[in-house]
Amino acid sequence: MSDSEDDISSSGSVTEAEDLEEDIDMEDLDTTELENAHSDEDGLETEDTDKKREKHFCKEIWQLKKLPYSDELEEQANRHFQMIKKGLAESILLNDAATGFCHWTMELDKYIDFYGRRFSKEEHIQLIHIFLPLVKKGAIFRNVKIAMRTLYTLLSKKDFLTRQDLVIDWRPLMELYVEVTFKNLEEDGLFLMPDGFRSDLHTLIFYSRPYFSDESVQELLDEVRPFMCVWDESCLRYWKLMDLFLCTAMPVERQLTHGSALWLDEAWYWYEQITNNSLFETQAIKMFARLSVECPGHIDWTPKLDLIFSRLLRALRLGHVTGLCQVFNQEYGSIWLVFMMGTKAHDKLMSHMRDLFNQVESFLHPSNNGLHTQHIMVLLSKLLSNTLLRLKRERSEKSPKSNRTLTMIPDEMRLTQAHLDELVTMMLPSLKLIAFTKTCKELVSPAYRSACLLCPKIILPVVLDMVYPALETLVEPHRLLQTLGTLLGVLIPLVKDEPDAEGKTYRTHVITILNSLLPGLDCNDISKCMVTYQIIGVIVNMIPIVDCSEAVHVRCDLTEDEKELCSATANFDSIISMLMDRMFEMLIAVGQTATTSGTHGSISAKTGSNIEDQIFHRGTLSVFKGICRNSSTELFNIAINKLYSVACEHVFDSRIANDVIGDMIQVACKFHPDIAFHKFFKLVISKIQNCITPEFYTEEKVEFGTLWWIAIASRMIKVHPKLLLENWHMVETLMDLVMPNKKCTTATEKALNVMDNLLDQLTSIQINSLAERRKMYDLSTEQFLAIRHWAAPVEKKNWNPEWIMPTHESIDRATQILRKWLVPTIDSLNAPTGIPKKELLHRLYLVRSALLGSCFSLPLLEGKLIPLSDSHIISPENEMMTIVKPRGTPEISIDGKNVRKMILDCTVGLINWLLENNPDDVKSIQEAISILRSLPLNRGYTKELYNTSSTSYRVTKTMLCDKLAGNKSNIEMIVEEYVMLLHRKRIAHTQGWHFNEHHKLLQDTLLKVATSTYSENRSKAQSILLSKLREHPYSYKLILNDIISFLKPGNDVSHEQLKGALYLLIDGKKQSLMLRMEFEQQAKMWPALVKVQHSEKPTIIALLENAQNMIVDNYESYRLKYEWEPKNVEAAWKLLKAADESSPLHNAEMLRGPSEAELEKYRNLLTEKYEKSKANYFSLIDELFALANDPTLHWRPLDMAYSMLSMQVRRDCPLPDNVVKMFVRLLINDTVKTRRIASAVVASWLKMTKPKAVKREYVIPYKAPNTSTGAKHPIPYGFRSDNRIMMYEEDKLPKTDEEWDSFQFCCKQNWGAYTWPAKLRTYAPLKEQIAIDRNYEDFSDVEKYIVEMFQDEKFMTRFRELFSIEMKKEDELFNAVNFSLFQGLFRCYGDVLTHAFRAQLELLLQSTKEYEQKLAAEITAGMINGSKLWKYEKQRKLWNWLDPLLTKTFEIMKEDGLRNWGVAIATVCGCSEARMLKPLIDLLFKLIERPTDNAYAASSRMFLVQSALCQFEWRGVELWNKLVGMMKGMLVQPFANLRDRIAISLVSATWYDLPAVCVDPSLPQRLQPPRIEEIAALYKDLLGNCFDEVKMVREVDLANGFAAGSSSLAVPTTSGMTQSASSASLAEVSEVKKQNRLTLRAAISFVFNTCNQSYNAYPPSFLQFIPLWCHYSNDVGDEELQKTCSSLCITQMEAIYISPENAPEAIRQFQQILSTPCWWKAKVAALKMVRMLVFSNRYVFRIHRDDVGHLLVNSLNDNQIEVREKAADALSTLLQSKFFETTPELVTKFSTAANSQDMVQAHGGVMGLSAIVLAFPYSVPPLLPGVLMTICRFATDKNATIREAVKRTLSEFKRTHQDSWREHEQQFNEDQLMVLRDLLISPNYYV
Repeated sequence: MSDSEDDISSSGSVTEAEDLEEDIDMEDLDTTELENAHSDEDGLETEDTDKKREKHFCKEIWQLKKLPYSDELEEQANRHFQMIKKGLAESILLNDAATGFCHWTMELDKYIDFYGRRFSKEEHIQLIHIFLPLVKKGAIFRNVKIAMRTLYTLLSKKDFLTRQDLVIDWRPLMELYVEVTFKNLEEDGLFLMPDGFRSDLHTLIFYSRPYFSDESVQELLDEVRPFMCVWDESCLRYWKLMDLFLCTAMPVERQLTHGSALWLDEAWYWYEQITNNSLFETQAIKMFARLSVECPGHIDWTPKLDLIFSRLLRALRLGHVTGLCQVFNQEYGSIWLVFMMGTKAHDKLMSHMRDLFNQVESFLHPSNNGLHTQHIMVLLSKLLSNTLLRLKRERSEKSPKSNRTLTMIPDEMRLTQAHLDELVTMMLPSLKLIAFTKTCKELVSPAYRSACLLCPKIILPVVLDMVYPALETLVEPHRLLQTLGTLLGVLIPLVKDEPDAEGKTYRTHVITILNSLLPGLDCNDISKCMVTYQIIGVIVNMIPIVDCSEAVHVRCDLTEDEKELCSATANFDSIISMLMDRMFEMLIAVGQTATTSGTHGSISAKTGSNIEDQIFHRGTLSVFKGICRNSSTELFNIAINKLYSVACEHVFDSRIANDVIGDMIQVACKFHPDIAFHKFFKLVISKIQNCITPEFYTEEKVEFGTLWWIAIASRMIKVHPKLLLENWHMVETLMDLVMPNKKCTTATEKALNVMDNLLDQLTSIQINSLAERRKMYDLSTEQFLAIRHWAAPVEKKNWNPEWIMPTHESIDRATQILRKWLVPTIDSLNAPTGIPKKELLHRLYLVRSALLGSCFSLPLLEGKLIPLSDSHIISPENEMMTIVKPRGTPEISIDGKNVRKMILDCTVGLINWLLENNPDDVKSIQEAISILRSLPLNRGYTKELYNTSSTSYRVTKTMLCDKLAGNKSNIEMIVEEYVMLLHRKRIAHTQGWHFNEHHKLLQDTLLKVATSTYSENRSKAQSILLSKLREHPYSYKLILNDIISFLKPGNDVSHEQLKGALYLLIDGKKQSLMLRMEFEQQAKMWPALVKVQHSEKPTIIALLENAQNMIVDNYESYRLKYEWEPKNVEAAWKLLKAADESSPLHNAEMLRGPSEAELEKYRNLLTEKYEKSKANYFSLIDELFALANDPTLHWRPLDMAYSMLSMQVRRDCPLPDNVVKMFVRLLINDTVKTRRIASAVVASWLKMTKPKAVKREYVIPYKAPNTSTGAKHPIPYGFRSDNRIMMYEEDKLPKTDEEWDSFQFCCKQNWGAYTWPAKLRTYAPLKEQIAIDRNYEDFSDVEKYIVEMFQDEKFMTRFRELFSIEMKKEDELFNAVNFSLFQGLFRCYGDVLTHAFRAQLELLLQSTKEYEQKLAAEITAGMINGSKLWKYEKQRKLWNWLDPLLTKTFEIMKEDGLRNWGVAIATVCGCSEARMLKPLIDLLFKLIERPTDNAYAASSRMFLVQSALCQFEWRGVELWNKLVGMMKGMLVQPFANLRDRIAISLVSATWYDLPAVCVDPSLPQRLQPPRIEEIAALYKDLLGNCFDEVKMVREVDLANGFAAGSSSLAVPTTSGMTQSASSASLAEVSEVKKQNRLTLRAAISFVFNTCNQSYNAYPPSFLQFIPLWCHYSNDVGDEELQKTCSSLCITQMEAIYISPENAPEAIRQFQQILSTPCWWKAKVAALKMVRMLVFSNRYVFRIHRDDVGHLLVNSLNDNQIEVREKAADALSTLLQSKFFETTPELVTKFSTAANSQDMVQAHGGVMGLSAIVLAFPYSVPPLLPGVLMTICRFATDKNATIREAVKRTLSEFKRTHQDSWREHEQQFNEDQLMVLRDLLISPNYYV
């Protein structure tokens, strides 16, 4: 953490009750949002049943009471919270808003992190009231961000507060959210927000939402409904605000009056109506899901399920669909579906889900892998995990509480086991298939885990059936790996399996699996090895490894299952023996390869181990720990004897082998010290005594065997200190052997590890793991039956861990070691002269080891405190050091001296000596500064170590916890680890305000090294110094001047010192010193960076560039003025009095509040600080300005000065005039970057200083009923008589200048389309805009300067030349900053600059160069937009000269300028309304009316008109009608670009034609939107010849003998097959046909673009064209048309959504194609469409199932073989997806037809049977063998067509079934198998 005003730095953990959840990163909150509704309710259990205690505290962390210093901790917690209350209250009352308030806010965060919500409800509420008023519109500052984080911490846990306790006003939150989300503050350069501000606000709103008032729903609706213009992007604002602010956490009775009754029907209406291109579908689903979660069972979703599942199905992208698919958010959609279970919709929901999983099942088969696989797997996984979360919530709600934030799930809605079984059973086939998926493998194990927790009796046998065959196979290693991953997911439910109705469990399989898994430990396959380790690790940690076989004979209370399990435990001894053998075999293999290959590091290697070594080390240790922790002494002895024999026999030059053996010995000695310690300690001592000879101390490189035993000794020494003290003579012997000075560095390091670990054991607090439980494992089976304690949870009331504490004896021994080894070393280092480098380094190693080993019991540095801040609220002397030991625990001192002080003096002196005498002794200097890092505040555990431990704990807990049962089910190991983690968190915490002279000395020394000669020293010292500065808030101020002195050009500074100083200022990214939040300090640093002596050295240049980029990327607008709301003050006084008098948090003396004198003294402090900050702000600007104008500076520092100045633009404090003038001058600077900075700054400044426009209420003469505040659904939206006043009507426009000046315009397009706001405020008429209508004399000095600069001809010429220079490719686009600059100039200075710009614009418009045209477009757009509030006379004059110029430009415009002019026109029109821009509209329409033979010219003019009209949306409907009228006669064009442009323009014109849009019939036709139906009719009329051509082909077919297929499989009247119409007749090309095809192309363009852009997926008027698409997608006369028709209208639209209303017409069109004699290729295309449309819309077509069936069956009777084959394909797909049921009647029908004498009918029958066979590609249902036998009879049919069909069918059957044929063949009898074998291996039918 850096300064107290800086961002909160989370320590990485919270309470166990909160599952150590990380702070939610709001970038991802949307994906986890609703899961918060299912948080672990265990956390809400109160350990202490004392009612008074419950009253005093919302929630305590019960594990804290298990710490050995719990009494002292409680005292400190009480004191800490009293200080926090006092600090927060006095910060407000005594006006310390910056430093004091932020400090105490972060102390509150620390308190919650350490102690949970250990305060009363009243204090909780007042704390919220203290922070809430800070979050308001305009307050976009760092301190508000910190307050928001604290607020959402206070609000994040449910059920501590209810809506009765707390009501939060939603409006201030919404105003701030709108400001930071929808106002472009940063883009416009008005303000720089703190990083992450928006996401933190989002989080706060999410947690505040349940506390919004009941009235908030209606208030919100009234506020946001006017934005719900479905054609405008403002509708996104409606949906985002509704999604974020809509309170759904109300009980059912309130929902009916104040909740869902007001909004649900309306939201559903929009969800249902917008069937295509929806912008808000995800928001709608989130709202529906949230309502289901927060008020379960309230809504009956039954009638809505068809639509929900249609969209869900299509979003899965089945069948390689590439076209227009639906978007369905599976995260929220799955929650929505899960909370429908058990409601009235349950039966229908289950039916639909069954259909869905039937349909997707075959797509999950590994051979069908594709994009859809991931979608389906995510859906499966989400459904299961969310069901689990719901079930967990239900079980936690069984104990009804009076206070609940969310409504309880009603009893009748609760999930029963039958519900869960039904769900999991229907998913089971899909789950089986994903077990071996190729993609998203990471989803498989969690999905199985969730399913198994829900229904263990269903999932466990499935997994076990997969596991055993996989363990036996040798040829499919991937299959084994995936199976083991799945097994890992279900281990916890397997271990905890409960008896079924017959008393059976699956628990015996645990022991069987444990035995079978041993071959999986294979160092040649590291992936398999890792997952095997994980499985064995989970098993040995979850179950007691105790032989219970004796119980079968001595106990009579055992069930049959328990007897079986007891018998199975008899194998434990052999399993443990084999497991140890296997692990040691791997160890020996690894040890032996280390010396022969470079794969594994040698014992002296210092580099990190590779991933394989880490897996081997962690896996072995985890398993061995589990054995030691959970086994009886008898079984432990087996393991320990194996370890002992390996330790005696093997020594390797391998670090990993050494680590593993050493750690295993340490674990054995830790858990069973009485057995293991003496055994191993004697071995190690004897081995070391044998190894160590006099040469050991003098050799440069010690033999690896010696290092091996010293390393093992260092690990072994980590045992209970009681053992060490009892064997002290042996410990001393060991120390005397290894500690004397040595020449070998590796030996020294290994030996010092012995001392480090020894001191750590003697001086620190540790937990004695599972001491009581291990004793129970040795009891007889009559006293303790281990099998009944598998996965036994902790009983927290009876659980009291045993702690190992430092005693006087242990501290004395530690002191003795320090006196013997450390003191002489320090003495020698105090006089370092003459000591060799290596010896010096070794002595420093010793100092560091001694410090790290004993630091827990070393008193901290004491000395005179140095104040770090001038805050009167923070008293460093009152700050408490975090308690980490009981009062009276002995500490180490040597002869009364502070050991840390001794080391500090020695180290600082040595560093100074080294820098002066031996600056090249890099290793010693680095070691010395490493000592300084640990010296001041390290108490044995750093934050980095804590974070690592925390991560490790999370991983362990995830693997060993039962997600359904929650924390109640945690085993003792988990709880023990967590309690130790709580202790370590306290040790790792540092208190930075205790800053004394010793800390200052340390920082000064580090600064000296950080700017020294050698880069290695500098880099390390910089890193340590910066971390020290972050530990001590504001301490950087004490050394800042020293750092800056290195940057001053006049000082004699070396290159290295300059680099060091620059790194210190720059390093740290957002927390770097140069971004500190004080202008006073910035005024020192920033100018110093600019003034740095120019250097051509690349490193210095790169550093300064880095500094500049970091400022630009990370700077934010810091707060100048702080202020308190009256509510803050009120809450501060209430907080002081909040605690009950009997509460331990009550302290009347401390919390009496400030006196009147104190209040008076600091009354004006905020104002004084504001004035001081402002003065510092301007001082910084003045210095930078002086530097920016220094002619002696190089261009690089000048560039930096400009960047720094540009960062100081802010809306709440105007830039000084001289700075603005400078940036205006810089607009014509030679450097591109400088010009860009200048244009952005000037544009922002103009926006901030523009004359204020007058706004007034827009009087709406008449409001239609139900269109204002309080409106009820359904609300008429669209084209009404009351919103006609918003529409463009040319005949109602003003005629004279006076009328124009009196007309009130309304620029936003959304007003009036839906509902009217309570008060509509828009710009007042032009005549009232007096402030804008200014002359030169009215301008200020700086404004006059700007005007004069732009009136200067040289300046303008240079400006034009520079701004139109060709640059990079991305600079070709219309530049929004330039536009903003020009708009600002004309908005602020009226028409004064018109003449100056006119001259330049005329030159630019005459040019044909792209960049000059781009600049012309930017100036024109800025000019038009900036002039919209001028008096109309001035606007008219502007247009008088602009109109002819633009007309001429647009007439001859080239393609490269078109895009920029289109954007320019769209930008102008988007900022105004159509009536304000009548001159532009007239100009554009005149262009279209002008005749031209050039297709590009006509197309580009139409594009410009379309660019304008699209921005006017529904309000320009008269103009759209005018455009449509002009295009009606131009629909068919020979040129593709013009034809497509006309089609797209018509699409835009008809965009407003929605099925339910309101069109008042009283409106004139010109104000009614153009209808898609009318345009389609126009095209249809022109397509008459094409329809005739389709009919003509039918007639040709008829003439050639083709008849319509009858409606059954009856024999047709005609027989035989004749040739269809010849290709030549279809390919004839004539002028008429050419014209027909041009018309068809135009129609295709219109249809496809409509479907691509419309909100209506497939308008009904398009269905009539389906015969054309089917026919022409096979057209041979025009290949391009054929491809277009095929790709756009069939492939792209075959999966489009068909609404229930359109389904009958779609079927009718297909019937028309398939049942009439048309071209067979059209029928094939139609069947392809039918197949995918029905498949993708199965829930729509379900009621038309018979019609679809008739279509397909009739097509099987078609005379053309290709049609019959495609019909069979479609039928097979729909049978496979269970759209049709495969019934015996269907089989009989096809069998009968197949036996027909008629060739066509017989072939149709065979194809029908083939469809049935192919509908089951991966299974063999009971009816399939019979069907196969029937079809096999036709394998030798005399008709070749039938024989080929049978051959293909059997070939495909074999291909799809051969992978699992062993399983499938069991469905056939022997005769059937014989028939199949004969056919499948026959020479004729060999596949």
